[in-house]
Amino acid sequence: MMWRSFIALSAITLGGVCKAQAAVGVVPPAMYAPQMWQGRSEAVLHVLNRLDAHLETMSVPVGGTATYRTLSIAVDACVSRPLSLAEDAGALVHLRDSGDTTRPPFDGWMMENEPGIAVYGSPLYDVRVVSCGGAFVAPNPGPLPVPPKPVLPGEDAPNTTGDGGNGAPVPLAPDAQAAIPLAPPDNAATSLVPSAPPAPLQQKSAPSDLAPPESVEPNVQ
Repeated sequence: MMWRSFIALSAITLGGVCKAQAAVGVVPPAMYAPQMWQGRSEAVLHVLNRLDAHLETMSVPVGGTATYRTLSIAVDACVSRPLSLAEDAGALVHLRDSGDTTRPPFDGWMMENEPGIAVYGSPLYDVRVVSCGGAFVAPNPGPLPVPPKPVLPGEDAPNTTGDGGNGAPVPLAPDAQAAIPLAPPDNAATSLVPSAPPAPLQQKSAPSDLAPPESVEPNVQ
């Protein structure tokens, strides 16, 4: 009996809580746009010597030059993703091997997460971008944008007029009471709704010019 009373009391309590709580819009997490990058003042590179399998980690300042054996490395820019996006980095590098004068220098972007896009075609050295470091420089993505709060149907819109609001509300569903126009007004663009076909014209029956067929008497034998 005690267990039954406890279960019944719990059901009543939970039922009251569920009825008391109404659905509210949840603000989505603040994130930068996927095409945003943050400039940094240093590029961190891995240089592999295939002859002796030696791997060197080098930090090259943007606008500077570093040397690894016969390889000269210059960095013009290094950008990384802002904190709210997936980690990635890219560096604009210039590579030249003084020991291999027949090979043309490399000039272009190398990416951390997609190293196969641009590869230095040297049989001796392999260069990869690890990350960007140092101070934050241009380009700067700016402050993290604050997303607006969604408004559910029947929920009061937040006050966004100078009291610290997060922007205009974003409805999650269209207004069911608003009529959807099927055609634009007269002064707007031409409607894509096809017009009704014209009614068929009723033609008057004209008298026939042909004479009626002669009656044929039956041949009675």
